Amino acid sequence: MTATLSGHCHCGAVQFTLPAEAAGVLACHCEDCQRMHGNFNAFLAAPIDQITLEGAEALIWYASSDAARRAFCGTCGARVLKEVTAAGRWLMSAGLIDQPTAKQIIKNLWEHSKPDWYDLPAVR
Repeated sequence: MTATLSGHCHCGAVQFTLPAEAAGVLACHCEDCQRMHGNFNAFLAAPIDQITLEGAEALIWYASSDAARRAFCGTCGARVLKEVTAAGRWLMSAGLIDQPTAKQIIKNLWEHSKPDWYDLPAVR
């Protein structure tokens, strides 16, 4: 049996599992993440077909660019995932994953877009 990580939005309407061997945490500092999350956002990436999603009817989708779309819970507003369309993967918001995860930030993305009020998180 493959080990999984589980998570849910703030209200619990959307629940998901993904493989525990999914990549480590990616910290994205792009302007989209800053505006949508109020800060950088941390994701765990996995192929769409390896993620189990319950409560998908509660998700509201938004095309944030030509290459990606994002989903948030229509009940509580939690930002649940980003779909990188061409890659066939979902980036699940790491803050929604139940603890402990045994994961660490492995990469900072869009570092040059980071605001001046914080230092980049350490990469391990």
